[in-house]
Amino acid sequence: MLPRIDIPTYDIVLPSTQELYKFRPFLIKEEKILLMAQTGDDMREKINAIKQIIRNCIVQDIDVDALATFDIEYIFIRLRAKSIGNILSLSYTHTGCIGEEGEAAITKEIPFKLDLETVSISYTNGESHSNKIQITDDIGMIMKYPNFEIMNQMSESESFEDIVAVVSNCIEIIYQGDEVFNTSDHPASEVADFIESLTQEQFAKINSFFEDMPETTAECQVKCNKCDFVKTVRVTGITDFFS
Repeated sequence: MLPRIDIPTYDIVLPSTQELYKFRPFLIKEEKILLMAQTGDDMREKINAIKQIIRNCIVQDIDVDALATFDIEYIFIRLRAKSIGNILSLSYTHTGCIGEEGEAAITKEIPFKLDLETVSISYTNGESHSNKIQITDDIGMIMKYPNFEIMNQMSESESFEDIVAVVSNCIEIIYQGDEVFNTSDHPASEVADFIESLTQEQFAKINSFFEDMPETTAECQVKCNKCDFVKTVRVTGITDFFS
């Protein structure tokens, strides 16, 4: 029997729940999945590849499909850093590069390096984000963070009914005082009726929940060696980090 190579494991804290998980680095089989996805332009295929890699590399049981978008981004970034390396080569498109006097402005790609160990979860308002929304003095709701499927539905929403359906999928619990209603125990139409009964001010609180969701971010400084242009670039989201 051929020898087995010991593979190290690392701890990771899930941003949305603060639960502790253990993961192992990519193996060759996971890197193959990633490389195959990178050759295409279909973002859904890339997301599915990332989710499959996470399923393979997280040691404990975890429902990857239910994870919030920023959870998946954060886990994948940590996986990549421990598996391939923590330095990511990126580029910034500088559209107004002007060199010597009289030269016309040109578009130039400025390469820069991002250290994945500097990537963190960013909060729009302070250092945290609550999934609890207080609608009235005694009525409120507990939200669940949208996964990639729900985020895709949100981006494709064309009517108010579509928006209500997406919001309904993200409401986990509605409470009134000490009484708790789990939305999974109630018809979708009943949850939709509840949403449609809200005032504009109350619905705006739900909208703020989505707008202020945590996200994976990092900042890098780029400099053009031709025109001395300097800019701090904010890298965020799976499309920026996927490489």
